[in-house]
Amino acid sequence: MIDKDLYKKTDGVLFNYQVIKMEIKNLELEIEEISSTYNGVGAISYEEKSGHTNKFNSSVENEIINKEKIINKLNREMNSKKRLIAKIDNAMEILNENERKIVEYRCVKGYSWSRIGALLNMDGDYCGRIKREVMNKISSLIWIRESMCKKVGESK
Repeated sequence: MIDKDLYKKTDGVLFNYQVIKMEIKNLELEIEEISSTYNGVGAISYEEKSGHTNKFNSSVENEIINKEKIINKLNREMNSKKRLIAKIDNAMEILNENERKIVEYRCVKGYSWSRIGALLNMDGDYCGRIKREVMNKISSLIWIRESMCKKVGESK
């Protein structure tokens, strides 16, 4: 039987699958925008001193360093989301066509159980049972580390 927390987590990411894909695209656009904008050398700002200081960096260097920090953070976030989508796609490979359609209709398109049943010529309640079985199949594949940690904790 599947852990309830992993079940809920899997259900949540499946319902947000399209949103996660859009977030990846927006992160890519944000990284591109930050990378392409560069203020560079401009007039002396109030925080800069025009005379001799013991500062080892300039506003241009600070701008570049800050941009790199932001870009690195955005890249880590984007790569994490890409890995999650890849894990979901990989886990979905083990499902048969009806199981995949049930997940797509329910989680991605948000159809009701009665509509899903009508589309697949099945009982809506039966489709719900299939989805629960699907969650049991794919949760441990998507959340490998979490399910391994729980197994290790149970064996102690």
